[in-house]
Amino acid sequence: MDRPICLITGATDGIGRVTATELARSGYSVVLAARNEAKAASVTSEIVASTGNRDVAYLTTDLRSLAQLRGLAEAFLARYPRLDVLVNNAGVVMPQRVLTADGYETTFQVNYLAQFYLTQLLLHALEKSAQGRVVNLSSSVYRAGKFDPDNLQSERRFSTIRTYAASKLCVLLFTIELAQRLRPTRVTANAAHPGIVRTPMMRGTEGVFRAISVAALPFSRSPEKGAATSLFLAGSPDAAQASGQYFVNNAPKTVRSAYNTPQNRDLLWNLSMDACRL
Repeated sequence: MDRPICLITGATDGIGRVTATELARSGYSVVLAARNEAKAASVTSEIVASTGNRDVAYLTTDLRSLAQLRGLAEAFLARYPRLDVLVNNAGVVMPQRVLTADGYETTFQVNYLAQFYLTQLLLHALEKSAQGRVVNLSSSVYRAGKFDPDNLQSERRFSTIRTYAASKLCVLLFTIELAQRLRPTRVTANAAHPGIVRTPMMRGTEGVFRAISVAALPFSRSPEKGAATSLFLAGSPDAAQASGQYFVNNAPKTVRSAYNTPQNRDLLWNLSMDACRL
């Protein structure tokens, strides 16, 4: 299989769908990871029709379930010899505190822990690539997030905004730590801020987050523009040597958070390993 192989979560809508489409157009073998099988099948067919690339497939999973993520990884590994690009794109905004079947707060699990777990499960496949890349979707809202190891599940005073921001901060801490640990390999890891993007997730928000989303609409961008940095990190030769960085509009930016310390990154890693039973 000569085409570079890419797996994308949350690939049936918004940024993920654009990312999948454009990578397929560029000749990648693209695998969409999605929860809704009927929608995944439909989007896959549409991508094939619009790009002429028939090497597009889908696998079903639910990021709210660690068992289903294991199933996704097993299905991928059974079908593909390696993984060249992993785009951890899927995300969620929760108006209320809801626990997953694994007992974790949904925002934390979908936005962060699922990224961590899927990446761990596919690391060996990435290491088989001549140049493996991990692209994690974060957000500039991370600056409002706190890393509290005693409140990762938002048990104290749940707030949609604070919980979402904390999950995106965790993504950044994980990305930087992952890059450090991958230094002996050919695999890179970077995080992307897509900007304020008009997506189904944005339309589904409620309360204060909904009010902020509505106020931000005049400054929002299309999914096509929102996917630009993900596409840059996934495929551009200019991003080949970058690792452990946070990108905005295709350029690296300093992570400005007092929580970004080696101690916190290592602690989050160990807590995540325990949470995933690795």
